[in-house]
Amino acid sequence: MQQIQAVGVSMQWIETHLITLYYFKIPNIMFTKTKLSIVLIGLGLLGTYQQTFGQEVHGKANVWYLLLINHKLNDQWNLGSEIHMRYDDWMNSEAQFLFRPYIDFNTKSNPNVVYTFGYTYVKTYPYGDYPLPIGKPENNVWEQITLKHQVNQLKIQHRYRLEQRWQRDISYNDAQNQYELDGTSFSGRFRYRLTMTQLLSDTYFVNVFDELWIRGSNQSLQYDRNWLYVGLGANLSSNYSIQLAYLHQYAQNNPERYERHHGVQVTGSVKI
Repeated sequence: MQQIQAVGVSMQWIETHLITLYYFKIPNIMFTKTKLSIVLIGLGLLGTYQQTFGQEVHGKANVWYLLLINHKLNDQWNLGSEIHMRYDDWMNSEAQFLFRPYIDFNTKSNPNVVYTFGYTYVKTYPYGDYPLPIGKPENNVWEQITLKHQVNQLKIQHRYRLEQRWQRDISYNDAQNQYELDGTSFSGRFRYRLTMTQLLSDTYFVNVFDELWIRGSNQSLQYDRNWLYVGLGANLSSNYSIQLAYLHQYAQNNPERYERHHGVQVTGSVKI
């Protein structure tokens, strides 16, 4: 059988640096944390807008739907889940489905530092100019820390996430003359997101984020993708809100091929 393997990522480098990043919650090195954010976002934007000779860039417009559900247990614990439906070529081709339950925790001494543990099921469908031969499932678990602070009415969040991913491999069965799922590959990924939310009134707000995704080894970093999101939101009540946003994605498929998408995302948020 011809084996199509997922790209493996060494976890040692990522785990070491994630532990280091946890220390940026200490208030007296806020300036260092700010410099780190500038560097990470700068690298992400550089990856997003770079134009390199000899590299192919492909991709069509996306439409994504996201439902956020949260249930506050008490001042320290919160349960949540995300349901994503993602479409390519506007809504002509199903691209991905994600289900992501999680649990949040913060200490009474520092409620602006939130620790999160979660699980994600991902199903990627054949889509785009270079589609998979069949649908490909993934299961991953992840750990996350979110640091919050506020400048006047501007809310700022720094989110650091470490993912451990188990993706099914796809192989070609010569005897049956078809592709099939065969085996599982493990990989890891690190994500940093800077989010800024500005209230415009009691009802409306602007939400902007940039998220850099990286994979690495003990010796080097490798750009994976970058997301840039600009959205206008409305608080329909104390428990319901909605956002309509522009989302730009720039992802590396391999050293010679990049994937770029301009898209629209509709997000609904429910507190129960």
